[in-house]
Amino acid sequence: MSPSKESQALGEHFEKLISNFPQDGNHILERALYEQVREVATEAPGVTIEDMIIPGDGVNVPCKWFKPEGSSSAKHTILFMHGGGFSFGSPDGHRKLTAHLAKACHCPLLSVHYRLSPEHKFPAALDDCIAAYQHLLSTGYQSHKIVVAGDSCGGGLSASVPLATIKRGLPIPGASMSLSPWYDLTTQEGGTMESNKEHDLINTAPFVKMLSDRYVEGSRAEKSDPLVSPLLASDEDTKQLPPTWISVAGYDMLRDHGERMAEKLRGAGVEVVVEEQEQQQHVMEFMAGNAPEANESIERIAEWVKKKVGE
Repeated sequence: MSPSKESQALGEHFEKLISNFPQDGNHILERALYEQVREVATEAPGVTIEDMIIPGDGVNVPCKWFKPEGSSSAKHTILFMHGGGFSFGSPDGHRKLTAHLAKACHCPLLSVHYRLSPEHKFPAALDDCIAAYQHLLSTGYQSHKIVVAGDSCGGGLSASVPLATIKRGLPIPGASMSLSPWYDLTTQEGGTMESNKEHDLINTAPFVKMLSDRYVEGSRAEKSDPLVSPLLASDEDTKQLPPTWISVAGYDMLRDHGERMAEKLRGAGVEVVVEEQEQQQHVMEFMAGNAPEANESIERIAEWVKKKVGE
């Protein structure tokens, strides 16, 4: 089935965004332009938004709470990590998407404004997300009632955070959910990086490599570190990961990241659901409230989340 007219608007938005992207690596301008991704969604009525600061590892971590009317904040929650190649994006730019997700799941959602590259290399972003997770634990949320979630690089973080909890001896989250995840920073060749290069209207191999270089080069890690590329985690660690929902877009160059991770999780005996959104662009759920495919994807995710952590 061909995408709806509303979903096709996401590709048009991406084309305009990329045509205006600076060619000189001006990440300040990149960030300002990327914030416009929120324009493709609608507001989600009945969701209040509150700013808060969480103390991190020597830094303060800005976050936003998204609280749907009537949700039970004392029981379960979503920890959301926005996409943007670790270099741009914010809770505000993802505001509409996360509000729709919180409302559909009928639970509060904490969106993390983690530190961005190139100013802050790995593990700054991961450390900030772990700080937010530990804050939830310290305020009474039980680990099995927390869903870690994200899109694109944030989708990768939704696997890196559980892996980090394993390494640090912290309780593991109850579930993980990712939209068009970026699970492997080591390669920009082959698979859907090649087969979808004419269809994907935001990603290119050079663009993906530039963002991965920004995140890791000059840090104490390699791109092959499982906390950078969770697709490369050991079998022993993978089998400890929580139940996982993965949404992949048919036209996305990163599509097979989700497919490969799903295969890896199944092989390790971990519950996993993977959905392909046919002929859709990267993070098609950005169209929340506007496109039927995005709304339906979010509703299916919400039903799964409720089964995992309650409502």
